[in-house]
Amino acid sequence: MKIDGVIFDLDGTLTKYSVDRKALTIRIFSYLKSNFLFFKIYSCSDFPITIIRKTEILLKAMKLCKPLIEKTISDLYNLVDVFELKASENTILFNGVYESLELVKSLGLKCGLFTLCGRRSTENVLLKFNLKSYFDAVVTRDDVKNFKPHPEHLLKVISLLGLHPRRVLVVGDSTLDVISAKKIKATPIAVKTGVRTIEELKKAGAKIILNSIADFPTLLKALF
Repeated sequence: MKIDGVIFDLDGTLTKYSVDRKALTIRIFSYLKSNFLFFKIYSCSDFPITIIRKTEILLKAMKLCKPLIEKTISDLYNLVDVFELKASENTILFNGVYESLELVKSLGLKCGLFTLCGRRSTENVLLKFNLKSYFDAVVTRDDVKNFKPHPEHLLKVISLLGLHPRRVLVVGDSTLDVISAKKIKATPIAVKTGVRTIEELKKAGAKIILNSIADFPTLLKALF
């Protein structure tokens, strides 16, 4: 396998997911109910981003006026930003992150980051842990119209890196990361440090599942 670059997810892969998901979900539902926009399409297991996606799809299907839809979705993402920024102050880095990133760079590979986190919280984390210099391209949910698992998100990072999808490793903790990679024929590598089970990751298409990012250097050396 010829490898020219590695693209990492952030939350759950390099850093521990620390957003208060329950509190954020309650806040989102409260907003929707207060604006009479709460529908029977949500599940308690839905992630906040999933709830917003469902809301946007339904509002567009209802053919509500565009300004109302844009304001609603903007308000909801602003709520997410508040919780993410707070979480970014308290998040921790998983063991093996520096070793993984340093190995990628030492091998002369391009290194990218694609994350569902917003730009501000992502920048906070990168600065907090001095990670910014490791990445040749960083694409957050704020930088694309359609984010993961839509191929636009991952393809934008790959384009910025000047790489071909088939020669890229994508490392993430969620089914969204795996699906994103599979859609563009990149190689998905999953880690078990997120909220998804091994079965869910395998079903999504992960062929390689590591215990954590700490195991990635061994795998990368083996691939080379």
